[in-house]
Amino acid sequence: MATLAIRSATLWDGTHADPRPGTTVVMRDGDVTWVGPDGAPSAPLADAQVIDADGRWLLPGLIDLHVHLTFDPRDPDFLRVATQLPVAEAAFRGAHHARLMLEAGFTGVRDLGAFGDANVAIKRALDNGWVRGPRLATCGVFITVRGGHADLALRREVAIDQGIAVSGVEGVREAVRSRAHRGADWIKVLATAGVMTGGGAPMGACLWEDDELVAAVQASTRLGRKVAAHAHGADGIVAAANAGVATIEHVTMADTRAIDAMAHHGTALIPTFSAAEAVYREAQAGRLSPSSAAFAMTIGPRHRESFKLALDAGVTIGFGTDIGVPGTTFGDNAAEFQTMVAAGMAPAAALRAATSGAATILGWPKAGIVAPGYWGDAVLVDGDPLADVGILANRARVHAVIKGGVLEVDRRPES
Repeated sequence: MATLAIRSATLWDGTHADPRPGTTVVMRDGDVTWVGPDGAPSAPLADAQVIDADGRWLLPGLIDLHVHLTFDPRDPDFLRVATQLPVAEAAFRGAHHARLMLEAGFTGVRDLGAFGDANVAIKRALDNGWVRGPRLATCGVFITVRGGHADLALRREVAIDQGIAVSGVEGVREAVRSRAHRGADWIKVLATAGVMTGGGAPMGACLWEDDELVAAVQASTRLGRKVAAHAHGADGIVAAANAGVATIEHVTMADTRAIDAMAHHGTALIPTFSAAEAVYREAQAGRLSPSSAAFAMTIGPRHRESFKLALDAGVTIGFGTDIGVPGTTFGDNAAEFQTMVAAGMAPAAALRAATSGAATILGWPKAGIVAPGYWGDAVLVDGDPLADVGILANRARVHAVIKGGVLEVDRRPES
């Protein structure tokens, strides 16, 4: 494999280290092999393809911990899409969305739910080089309980059994084993009600029994998987954290009790501001069903307050958007940074949440940092994201994206 060298970069390496101007980074065989000052005689530049960064900032490739690649964000009827879209079509669309994310600087993605395991198919296509996109971790299809979020029985006209709604400890264990058998890297449980399927359950209530959540975590752990839990309300957050899930998604209606449970158990929060704000806008515009609109309007005003509680309590925060739900746009994922910072997070901490921190959550020991021995995943941007994190949301300023030591995207003006 050819050697790629980026010289004259301002390197922010994904750790707590200060940015380093005038840095050369060398990648070979998919990994970073050398980092040092420009012009160092030890730099292995022979036969290298050299990119002159001209002072631009070089960051680790970004990671989004919560997307739905196969969903159509232009269609507000989530369940119609879920039940009527051919799985093959969903996979093709998801592959297209994966490419858009790579072009926006995201070299890693965790897909948290696709009907028919279409996201597992996308992962295999990416791993085999059939399509181009980020590194992908998936949960296959999510698991809910009867009458819970995404249980299609909530729609009486729907007669298709998607096999995602279970009941009881044995049902949960079988569902976890089935997901792992079909290729899921993670297991996702829907602990509370959700916006897009509406229903009669209170938004904050935990819809699972405690022993069911514990069974999901125990079965997943035995199979080498971690559990992600969708949870909006405090009761669901507490129950999921106490059960031992690794991440809780959304956390829009937390109280101090819920945040204390997350902090005590070391549970990571994935805030997904992008989706919450998008469905709030969709509800205001009248494009959601009445029940979904009511849920969207409930979570919107409370989300930042819950996030600040978690931030102040020292809860681990990972970057995730939930892009794919109505009103969102694939490739605009980096706009999440601006909301995280506006809600009280320091820019460097927000960036770590999408690089080294996200890699730790995923269990990817070679991702998220630009240093020898790590994957050669990086993004070259025009401007200082520590001074203005909003530049990452401007794709015109994402000048190059490198994955596995290969220049995947090149928008440099001189190129």
